[in-house]
Amino acid sequence: MMTRKDYVAVATILSNYQDVMDSDDYYEMVMDFGKMMKLDNTRFDLSRFMIACGIDIQGLVTHAMSTLQPKPASEHVSLA
Repeated sequence: MMTRKDYVAVATILSNYQDVMDSDDYYEMVMDFGKMMKLDNTRFDLSRFMIACGIDIQGLVTHAMSTLQPKPASEHVSLA
């Protein structure tokens, strides 16, 4: 089982790659590591890890919420 010290070390290493990778690829890599760590330790806090890796959690939530907004009626296909 990994320890908090290990999680911090991995987050530090990953954060060094944030500026040299495509943001989507970086996000996927951090999520893959986070999922692995969550399987290793059920008390692992994925949100905290993502923040430590430099990922803007609030920005992700805001973006996700904006894509969930319903379409205006004018964009729906008429069934008549």
